[in-house]
Amino acid sequence: MNRIIEKFRDNCRGFWRAYRWFIVAFVVAVFCDVASTVYFMTQESAPDEVHPAIRLVSRLLGPVIGPLVGGIGKAAAGIVVAIYCRQFAVYIFVLAAIISFWAAWYNVWGINIYEPNIVRWLPW
Repeated sequence: MNRIIEKFRDNCRGFWRAYRWFIVAFVVAVFCDVASTVYFMTQESAPDEVHPAIRLVSRLLGPVIGPLVGGIGKAAAGIVVAIYCRQFAVYIFVLAAIISFWAAWYNVWGINIYEPNIVRWLPW
């Protein structure tokens, strides 16, 4: 356990300075997803949310606070993972930002255009 903590501490040094623009893009993307999820949930319903953790938190806290808490959790988890896996931080932030921007777009406009294949496999 000490090795894990030491690696995390070592990787924290200079992390913000080296990756600040990637972190900003990632956090903006996550909160675009949060805003679109709030919009989607207030227009439709929380049970239609695909992400199981966001759906659960939204059932507990409501369609506004739930996605906000979930977004804070996603942003924090993404940053922690990127710090721990520092050599892949750029890839983590860029990929997560692309997925979050796509999710934000889909929640507002894409849902009227198409349905991703994965949605057909979901049990709800």
